[in-house]
Amino acid sequence: MDKAVSPAPYADFIATLDTVQSQPLWDRYHRITTRQPRTQVAAHLWSWATMEPLVQRAVDEVAMADAERRVLLFTHPEASQSVATMRNISGGLQTLLPGEVAHAHRHTLAALRFVMEGRGAVTTVNAEQCAMNEGDLVLTPSWTWHEHTHPGEGRMVWFDGLDLPLSHHLDTMFFEMNAPGLVTHTPPATRPPAVPSDGATLRPDSCDGTVPPTGPFKPSRFRYSAERAAAALAASAPRDDGSRMLRYIDATSGGPVLPTLDCYLMGLEKGKTTRKSRSTSSAICVVAEGEGTSVIGESSIAWRRNDVFTVPLWQWVEHTATSGSAKLFFMSDRELVACMGYLREETDTGNQK
Repeated sequence: MDKAVSPAPYADFIATLDTVQSQPLWDRYHRITTRQPRTQVAAHLWSWATMEPLVQRAVDEVAMADAERRVLLFTHPEASQSVATMRNISGGLQTLLPGEVAHAHRHTLAALRFVMEGRGAVTTVNAEQCAMNEGDLVLTPSWTWHEHTHPGEGRMVWFDGLDLPLSHHLDTMFFEMNAPGLVTHTPPATRPPAVPSDGATLRPDSCDGTVPPTGPFKPSRFRYSAERAAAALAASAPRDDGSRMLRYIDATSGGPVLPTLDCYLMGLEKGKTTRKSRSTSSAICVVAEGEGTSVIGESSIAWRRNDVFTVPLWQWVEHTATSGSAKLFFMSDRELVACMGYLREETDTGNQK
């Protein structure tokens, strides 16, 4: 076992270093250069059965004038920040009722919305209107104006995904409410992928010349429709465990949808368990369809549609569908970790423990 060097022989020297805001490396070297990631954070589930009544209570009790964005954040019980779901990413549930407006603002945070319930709402990104229907993915890149309106019928609920913990850690947050005279920032393409896509890919609606307008809205670079995602996933080649994987990618670069947020849709075949894998990236999963079970580290999570659960880094993971059709939407920091050279991934070959 690695042991830290005793500071006793150097106590006076270390005390002197402390007076000039300096510290020795040698007395903690083995503690900070760990043999592998040491996170012990367990996977966590927010079931729809638990969250849906709270969503409705938020609708009934919280006025938009008070909330601006009516969001219930997922805060991991072991997270060090109240806004953190995982180390670099956070998620929550946002609701909007017919006739309500979440007014335009912008921030340096990268964000996305995956629609879980309802149809007929509209997210406007830099004056580009995106329809919001169940299963759609809508992006709001860093420093883009975005507003949510609901001219349709029925309650809307979507998963809000952001890189909020990362921004707080880096202290890079800027925020503005929209006002006359402010300049619109056009987001650039993301970088090319640091790691190749494992499976099929899907570019935004604007890249597909066969996509018809959604009502009055033209196909957008910020929207990936549920119908196109389902068709692309179904057309993709299955892996040897029966699962299929679709990666949402940038229109131009083929890289992640956003520099810090990387999104995937996994299809599972009933009764087949995926091969165990682990990664130094973390993810938040939204159950888009079906029922099943995931074993993540020492945790076993039974899930169904609209449940949300976390996949912490460097823990063995396997998924099994118990219904005829199951789809899992993942938002991860995989590409962010990869572009820094920190991504390591393993698949169980039968000898792993």
